[in-house]
Amino acid sequence: MKNKGLMYAMLLVATVFLSGNSVAAQDSTAMTSDYNDRINSSLDAYNDRINSSLDAYKERQEKADQDRKDSHNLSDLKAEKKETKANAKEARRIGNDANTAARESKAAYRKEKKAQRVREQADKQTKKAAKARDISDQN
Repeated sequence: MKNKGLMYAMLLVATVFLSGNSVAAQDSTAMTSDYNDRINSSLDAYNDRINSSLDAYKERQEKADQDRKDSHNLSDLKAEKKETKANAKEARRIGNDANTAARESKAAYRKEKKAQRVREQADKQTKKAAKARDISDQN
Protein backbone atom coordinates (compact mmCIF):
# COMPACT_ATOMS: atom_id res chain seq x y z
CA MET A 1 0.00 0.00 0.00
CA LYS A 2 2.80 2.18 0.70
CA ASN A 3 3.96 1.57 -2.79
CA LYS A 4 0.51 2.22 -4.14
CA GLY A 5 0.27 5.53 -2.28
CA LEU A 6 3.70 6.51 -3.40
CA MET A 7 2.81 5.62 -6.92
CA TYR A 8 -0.42 7.66 -6.76
CA ALA A 9 1.50 10.60 -5.34
CA MET A 10 4.11 10.38 -8.08
CA LEU A 11 1.40 10.03 -10.70
CA LEU A 12 -0.34 13.06 -9.28
CA VAL A 13 2.89 15.10 -9.34
CA ALA A 14 3.68 13.97 -12.89
CA THR A 15 0.14 14.80 -14.05
CA VAL A 16 0.30 18.24 -12.47
CA PHE A 17 3.75 18.77 -13.88
CA LEU A 18 2.80 17.63 -17.38
CA SER A 19 -0.50 19.47 -17.44
CA GLY A 20 1.19 22.58 -16.05
CA ASN A 21 3.88 22.36 -18.67
CA SER A 22 1.36 22.07 -21.49
CA VAL A 23 -0.66 24.97 -20.07
CA ALA A 24 2.48 27.03 -19.63
CA ALA A 25 3.57 26.10 -23.11
CA GLN A 26 0.22 27.15 -24.51
CA ASP A 27 0.31 30.41 -22.59
CA SER A 28 3.90 30.95 -23.60
CA THR A 29 3.07 30.45 -27.27
CA ALA A 30 0.08 32.75 -27.04
CA MET A 31 2.15 35.18 -25.04
CA THR A 32 5.03 34.97 -27.50
CA SER A 33 2.67 35.54 -30.42
CA ASP A 34 1.12 38.53 -28.63
CA TYR A 35 4.55 39.84 -27.75
CA ASN A 36 5.75 39.35 -31.33
CA ASP A 37 2.69 41.17 -32.66
CA ARG A 38 3.35 44.12 -30.33
CA ILE A 39 7.02 44.19 -31.29
CA ASN A 40 6.12 43.98 -35.00
CA SER A 41 3.60 46.82 -34.66
CA SER A 42 6.19 48.88 -32.77
CA LEU A 43 8.78 48.16 -35.46
CA ASP A 44 6.27 49.04 -38.17
CA ALA A 45 5.49 52.34 -36.45
CA TYR A 46 9.22 53.03 -36.04
CA ASN A 47 9.88 52.16 -39.69
CA ASP A 48 7.01 54.40 -40.77
CA ARG A 49 8.49 57.28 -38.76
CA ILE A 50 11.95 56.61 -40.22
CA ASN A 51 10.54 56.42 -43.75
CA SER A 52 8.57 59.63 -43.32
CA SER A 53 11.69 61.31 -41.95
CA LEU A 54 13.69 60.03 -44.92
CA ASP A 55 10.98 61.23 -47.30
CA ALA A 56 11.01 64.66 -45.67
CA TYR A 57 14.82 64.74 -45.90
CA LYS A 58 14.70 63.76 -49.57
CA GLU A 59 12.12 66.48 -50.25
CA ARG A 60 14.29 69.07 -48.50
CA GLN A 61 17.32 67.91 -50.49
CA GLU A 62 15.38 68.06 -53.77
CA LYS A 63 14.10 71.53 -52.90
CA ALA A 64 17.62 72.67 -52.04
CA ASP A 65 18.92 71.19 -55.32
CA GLN A 66 16.12 72.91 -57.24
CA ASP A 67 16.87 76.20 -55.47
CA ARG A 68 20.55 75.86 -56.42
CA LYS A 69 19.60 75.14 -60.03
CA ASP A 70 17.20 78.08 -60.06
CA SER A 71 19.87 80.32 -58.57
CA HIS A 72 22.37 79.13 -61.16
CA ASN A 73 19.84 79.67 -63.96
CA LEU A 74 19.04 83.12 -62.58
CA SER A 75 22.75 83.96 -62.50
CA ASP A 76 23.08 82.76 -66.09
CA LEU A 77 20.10 84.84 -67.13
CA LYS A 78 21.47 87.93 -65.39
CA ALA A 79 24.85 87.44 -67.07
CA GLU A 80 23.14 86.96 -70.43
CA LYS A 81 21.06 90.10 -69.86
CA LYS A 82 24.19 92.07 -68.96
CA GLU A 83 25.97 90.79 -72.07
CA THR A 84 22.97 91.62 -74.28
CA LYS A 85 22.84 95.10 -72.77
CA ALA A 86 26.55 95.60 -73.47
CA ASN A 87 26.07 94.37 -77.06
CA ALA A 88 23.15 96.77 -77.56
CA LYS A 89 25.22 99.64 -76.16
CA GLU A 90 28.08 98.74 -78.52
CA ALA A 91 25.64 98.57 -81.45
CA ARG A 92 24.24 102.03 -80.55
CA ARG A 93 27.78 103.42 -80.32
CA ILE A 94 28.66 101.94 -83.70
CA GLY A 95 25.41 103.31 -85.16
CA ASN A 96 26.14 106.75 -83.74
CA ASP A 97 29.67 106.62 -85.12
CA ALA A 98 28.29 105.62 -88.53
CA ASN A 99 25.78 108.51 -88.44
CA THR A 100 28.52 110.93 -87.43
CA ALA A 101 30.76 109.65 -90.23
CA ALA A 102 27.88 109.99 -92.72
CA ARG A 103 27.21 113.59 -91.60
CA GLU A 104 30.91 114.44 -91.85
CA SER A 105 31.09 112.83 -95.28
CA LYS A 106 28.03 114.77 -96.43
CA ALA A 107 29.50 118.01 -95.08
CA ALA A 108 32.84 117.27 -96.78
CA TYR A 109 31.01 116.55 -100.05
CA ARG A 110 29.12 119.85 -99.82
CA LYS A 111 32.33 121.75 -99.04
CA GLU A 112 34.11 120.10 -101.95
CA LYS A 113 31.21 120.89 -104.28
CA LYS A 114 31.19 124.49 -103.09
CA ALA A 115 34.96 124.67 -103.55
CA GLN A 116 34.59 123.37 -107.11
CA ARG A 117 31.94 126.02 -107.86
CA VAL A 118 34.21 128.67 -106.37
CA ARG A 119 37.12 127.41 -108.51
CA GLU A 120 34.91 127.38 -111.61
CA GLN A 121 33.78 130.92 -110.86
CA ALA A 122 37.38 131.92 -110.26
CA ASP A 123 38.34 130.33 -113.58
CA LYS A 124 35.48 132.18 -115.30
CA GLN A 125 36.56 135.46 -113.71
CA THR A 126 40.15 134.78 -114.68
CA LYS A 127 39.05 134.16 -118.27
CA LYS A 128 36.88 137.29 -118.23
CA ALA A 129 39.76 139.29 -116.82
CA ALA A 130 42.13 137.89 -119.45
CA LYS A 131 39.57 138.66 -122.16
CA ALA A 132 39.06 142.17 -120.81
CA ARG A 133 42.85 142.68 -120.66
CA ASP A 134 43.16 141.49 -124.24
CA ILE A 135 40.42 143.89 -125.32
CA SER A 136 41.98 146.68 -123.32
CA ASP A 137 45.40 145.92 -124.81
CA GLN A 138 43.94 146.02 -128.28
CA ASN A 139 42.45 149.44 -127.71
